Amino acid sequence: MRHRSSLIVVLVLTMTLPGCSHRRLRATGSLYPVTDIVAVSPNGELPKNNAPASPGALSDYVRSVLKISQENTVAAEEARKQLHQRRPDLTALSARSSANAADVDARRTLAEAYMDEGLLPFAFQMYQEIGSIKPDDSRAQVGVARVWDRWGDYDLARQHAERAVMLEPGSVQALEVLGRVHLHRNELDPALSAFLSAIKIKPQDSSLLNNAGYILLKRGDLLQAKVYLEQAVAFDDGLIEAHNNLGITLARMGDRERALRVFMAVNDPARAYNNLGVVYMGQKNWTEARDAFRRAVALDPKHEKALANLAEAEEHLPPPAVINLPASKDATAATPIPAKTPNLDMVRARAVTKKDSRLSVAYRDALERVRGRRYREAIEIFQWVLVQSPSDVLAGNCEYWVGESYFGLGDYRRAYSAFKRVTLYSGATKRNDAILMMKRASMKQQRQSARTTRG
Repeated sequence: MRHRSSLIVVLVLTMTLPGCSHRRLRATGSLYPVTDIVAVSPNGELPKNNAPASPGALSDYVRSVLKISQENTVAAEEARKQLHQRRPDLTALSARSSANAADVDARRTLAEAYMDEGLLPFAFQMYQEIGSIKPDDSRAQVGVARVWDRWGDYDLARQHAERAVMLEPGSVQALEVLGRVHLHRNELDPALSAFLSAIKIKPQDSSLLNNAGYILLKRGDLLQAKVYLEQAVAFDDGLIEAHNNLGITLARMGDRERALRVFMAVNDPARAYNNLGVVYMGQKNWTEARDAFRRAVALDPKHEKALANLAEAEEHLPPPAVINLPASKDATAATPIPAKTPNLDMVRARAVTKKDSRLSVAYRDALERVRGRRYREAIEIFQWVLVQSPSDVLAGNCEYWVGESYFGLGDYRRAYSAFKRVTLYSGATKRNDAILMMKRASMKQQRQSARTTRG
């Protein structure tokens, strides 16, 4: 409670004597909103400013007072106490900061912990105290910018972020928060400029690359967006936002197959198809959107978003025309029958995954893609099922059809590896088939290598 009380005293005194107290706070480096855009002189120094506070600056300060009063509630204080109970190290740091008015490190650690827990008024207070100790601390300005950004006051957040960049132009943190604030203000050009400046300093930061790619996507610059988003995925294959943004970009560029693969890398198949449908819906391509949503619902009949999206897409399409045609004598003969159909495996899948209908539906959907020679899509779904599968029998079948798909693509090395993995499952029902296909894949690979050598 000691920190909270000191904050209230400062606020009351400042509101009582606005002009003098505001100048005093600026002189001591208070982190109340900076309203002037400060230019950096040619020698790199910040110009001195001892001018009295403007009405606009006072208005911003009053906004700070009101916001802190609203946020600093009994519930917030109780949440802070509970945090300290869970983390005794924070209690020790709080005691250190109370005992030492110049302990910046303790205050900074406390501020970051409060930010992580969403205790914004206490984080704000810590950053304010750091600013009083070190008026030119850019990290404190970054912290205050983050607080105001979280509170939704993007004007004040921008002012502090710009101040942080001016204090430390090479700070990736400052440039990133400035970019985010501009993005929240829907100022795409300055946001992109901030992120690109940060990327020059830290070129392998996947979050920065993703943010730059996202802005380019919003601007409609799909080729450049693809470049940055591919880099983001390459540096961090687990970054969900980058995969989804890249999937959207590829879908808008017309690369449906790759977009689906990218979506499936971080989503289950139903969500991947729903994402694809949303892209088509944004393009008003209602037929493709409907088909994607239907596929999502088939994979997950309880997918609420896909069901709602499907209903919306169907509202934009005319009802199908009913045409009665006479029966054709050659209708049965005209229908090609594949030499190898995985219907038996569908039956096995139903039995194996009776307790998990979503896996069964995904498995059957992938088998249909094998029949349709859409091998890459099939591989992505089978690999997802392999991660989720609770059954060695189903896993062995998935590996087999992954091998068949690679075989169909002419990638005999990967086909051989997949068939070999089938033999490692003790209960694999397709073990004998896999051994036969290993021999075929090996022969094909040898012939392929021989042709390459002769060439």
